[in-house]
Amino acid sequence: MKIRVLSRKSDLAIIQAREFSDYLKSKYPFIEIEFLTRSTSGDKDLKTPLSEMPNEGVFTNDLRDELINNKCDLIVHSWKDLPIEVGDKTKIAATLKRADKRDILFLKKNKTMDSKKITILCSSPRRKYNLENFIKKYLPQKFDEINFENIRGNIPTRFKKFFENPNSDGFVVAKAAIDRLLLNNYSEFNELKTTLKKYINECLWSVLPLSINPCSPGQGALAIETRIQDNKLNDILKDINVSEDYSNVIKERSILKNYGGGCHQKIGVSYISHKLGLVVSKRGEDESGNHFESWDFIESKNISISNNIKDEIYPKDLKNYKIFARKQLNENIEDINNLQNKNIYVSRISAIPDKSKIKSNNVIWTSGLRTWKNLAERGIWVNGTSDGLGEDFDNEINSLTNNTWIKLTHSQSPVSSIKNKIETYQLEPIYFEIDIEKKKYFYWMSSSAFKVSIDKYPEIIEKYHFCGPGNTYNEISKILGNDKNLFVELSYDSWKKKLIKA
Repeated sequence: MKIRVLSRKSDLAIIQAREFSDYLKSKYPFIEIEFLTRSTSGDKDLKTPLSEMPNEGVFTNDLRDELINNKCDLIVHSWKDLPIEVGDKTKIAATLKRADKRDILFLKKNKTMDSKKITILCSSPRRKYNLENFIKKYLPQKFDEINFENIRGNIPTRFKKFFENPNSDGFVVAKAAIDRLLLNNYSEFNELKTTLKKYINECLWSVLPLSINPCSPGQGALAIETRIQDNKLNDILKDINVSEDYSNVIKERSILKNYGGGCHQKIGVSYISHKLGLVVSKRGEDESGNHFESWDFIESKNISISNNIKDEIYPKDLKNYKIFARKQLNENIEDINNLQNKNIYVSRISAIPDKSKIKSNNVIWTSGLRTWKNLAERGIWVNGTSDGLGEDFDNEINSLTNNTWIKLTHSQSPVSSIKNKIETYQLEPIYFEIDIEKKKYFYWMSSSAFKVSIDKYPEIIEKYHFCGPGNTYNEISKILGNDKNLFVELSYDSWKKKLIKA
């Protein structure tokens, strides 16, 4: 059986077609592949911003015509390039395991840090809308003026334009594109990889968190388009389809459709599969100019909550909530100062002692956004975050660094996926009281707080418990013996809001 596989002519599109074909042949070795490429109207017009082009599908419609006219058997697209409606003659028959959904921001290292103005090359209304918020809050330097200029072209072209433009400070691109270009094993792209690595080495970079910068629907996923009537091929593709990722992309696209669809929209939406449930991030502006954003966890199990329970929650607020004092272990400061070329995972802001000086050749990764923001305020460049989803979630950065991981944490921290650690502070329990007769619903910021509390109040075990989906959940579920009364909520604030509303 021979299959003619069509893609765009760009290096990235060819790599994607090859990745798909390699996977297909690993499952069906008897299949013979013929690769075809074609330029599209979007490839030919490199000046008009995509959001200003007269019609959707500028990267896909010309390819679809080839498919409909039987000049190929399937097309490998980037899902995010597809218009919301693909017509009635073809279908998206499959998707493979989705790559990273997130965007990545590159900033020139020689950017004058005392400048109050920053210019980012970016053509996407969604990215521009979200980046303003990100740049204001999460970079170590503060800017009075944030400007955006349009940029078009494939990834190498955009990097070239970026460095040749003396007035540009940064640009943003899909991380999946960087990963595919740098991690592919096809020898004909070795020179391209060398060139890209040289560009990246001249940059600071941050992987943008999905909680405040949800992706374009389908970003990172490949869409395999076929003729509807090609039953034999469609049966084969159905067998290799990754249904969970396919479903998530369809949900993202349906939300975009509800807002009108199209790349002119200032809308991002991400459905993120987690081992404990589904995380959904939405942020943007509708066509009436109304802002919306949400960051929610959809769990497989539910809990029935009665009305008027504000006196039954613990803690009632964070201002007076304190179970531990945190004592910094200054004897380990020198170990931190000596770290070089490491991926440093920062569990919380207190994990980096005030007197420590982290070398700039390290990569800094945080457990959540609050720690990121606090580190930025201390003048530390942060490269990314687990977004509160756990230290082993979405920290794949091996296209950008081969550094080993080391975690900065407290002396009583449990064993976790990052084995190497430096103990930078210790927890010292202080006196606290819980009105155990009244409290029914508990939110835990750490498993250590849970352990100390049940030692003092063993009856807490039978109550309802909530926490984030990372190590805290793992450790509490071990102590409880099951997770029947344990539920996920992404933050204390969202937990309290939901319970008080109920």
